Amino acid sequence: MICLALTLLATTGQAVVRTSYILTELSAYNSKLPATKRNEKYLEMEADPFAFFRGTNHLYWKDLGKSSSLVTYSSTSTKCWLSGDAHVRNIGAFSNDAGTVVFDLNDFDESVIADYQLDVWRMAISINLMMRVNGGFSAADRSAVVDEFTESYLDTIEAYATTSAEKTAVVTVSNAYGQLDEFLADVKADESRLAMLDEFTVKVNGVRRFKTTAQNPDLGPVTSAEYTAVVNAMTSYGLTLSGGLGYSGAHFAVKSVAERLHAGIGSLGNKRFYILIQGPSTNQDDDVILDMKAQDAPSAFLNLATADVTKTNTVTGSNAGQRVTKAYKALSYKADDYLGYTTVTIGGTAQVYSVRERNPHKKNFDTTALATVNSATNMAQQWGKILATAHSRSDLDADPAVISHNFDSAVKTKIDGKHAEFRALVRSIIEPYAIQVIDDYNSFLAIRANGQLSATTDEDALPQEPQTIGLDAAGIAGIISGAAAVFLVGGLAAVVVRRRRSRNVADSENGHMSPSSSEKDEPARLESSNPAFHHPSITV
Repeated sequence: MICLALTLLATTGQAVVRTSYILTELSAYNSKLPATKRNEKYLEMEADPFAFFRGTNHLYWKDLGKSSSLVTYSSTSTKCWLSGDAHVRNIGAFSNDAGTVVFDLNDFDESVIADYQLDVWRMAISINLMMRVNGGFSAADRSAVVDEFTESYLDTIEAYATTSAEKTAVVTVSNAYGQLDEFLADVKADESRLAMLDEFTVKVNGVRRFKTTAQNPDLGPVTSAEYTAVVNAMTSYGLTLSGGLGYSGAHFAVKSVAERLHAGIGSLGNKRFYILIQGPSTNQDDDVILDMKAQDAPSAFLNLATADVTKTNTVTGSNAGQRVTKAYKALSYKADDYLGYTTVTIGGTAQVYSVRERNPHKKNFDTTALATVNSATNMAQQWGKILATAHSRSDLDADPAVISHNFDSAVKTKIDGKHAEFRALVRSIIEPYAIQVIDDYNSFLAIRANGQLSATTDEDALPQEPQTIGLDAAGIAGIISGAAAVFLVGGLAAVVVRRRRSRNVADSENGHMSPSSSEKDEPARLESSNPAFHHPSITV
């Protein structure tokens, strides 16, 4: 039925309405999440099409991972480390290992070695969707801003083909522009290790411990078994450190452990721990928070060229934690010295985790502030430069044993004198695909309004195996003319209404958080969606 729908799309220009497919895919992909966390993720995805896009990276890869449209500007030497989940909210502010506040890629959970265009397309789609959600932009505006992103990417790649500047290039307050330089100046001035520690910890008898859920609703309790398993995994984690920091029992002494809650969208619900360690001294204000996150195979593996899957697995020993670590180091300049991975065994079940420092200067740029073509253009140009820089430094510059070719030179050979054609191809992919995302989002809202994909029923819905459909430029060219009005499906739509939970100031009395310290009197974090709400500002 799905293949028939694609055939009709290509021949009649009608939009692909794939409600059953969306139900099947989301049910299967999220089936391992606990019911309450799965429902929380779905509530986050209801917010708008961009939030849905962030929560369904696997759909992107199933649709475009093997697209025939990759061929023109690719070769075996245009493969590099990818973000694997490139979008505008996965580039943010943080301090690198030299202490410099930078604006760069900050999420590597889905990283793979594959063709660069798959990152370029996904980032461009996210820009398109962001502009739709923000409102006030015409189709011509969206195309112009995406062109600026693409051209910036291409120009940056070509500039690096004859230099090694990509090795150390970063965007900081000194070279950012538009709204970004002011944002980075604010981050540098307002964010600090002490502020971060005060947000997540309290001092009990002069010693820092994580706050209870009542004090910080983004932290949850861990069981004694989880606490012990995390502590036991620290030594093996220490063996994977490869920066300028060596493992020592004193520096990495565990003071407190909490579960990290409500973070992100795509990985929301995956097990994640915050670990408070002693740090460089016994001073309570230089403690370090480690972010330990469960890792599995990336979404790209669902529909990626076999050679790329094999390459990624070969250089990482098929270890998801090592994959995230290698990608992070390859795509970054002065990467986190706390970067590593380990295996945590809880209740007889072993799970691979990546480990990194919870950065004191971590902050997302508010993309809803991009309300004009000029402001969006300025950011798009910088996003293009950042992505191109990360790709370029991840080739033999990072580790010739992993990638032995000169990526930027290979791409320049393909794109030289063909920038206009490359930009046109990107537009032909991303504009109709953005509308496919909107159609899928509308299907998702209808499914939720119908009581499916709820906290208790989605495992029973359409239990057949999910399918790979493989959209490409030819197959989705007609979506624009056939797209339905966004956000309205049978007169229904939804919005997430958030309610910040109150935080009291009672200190935690335990080194690790016990369930009894946080579960009582805790109000709900997310209220139910409102089926009467719609967003008239978002247009197709």
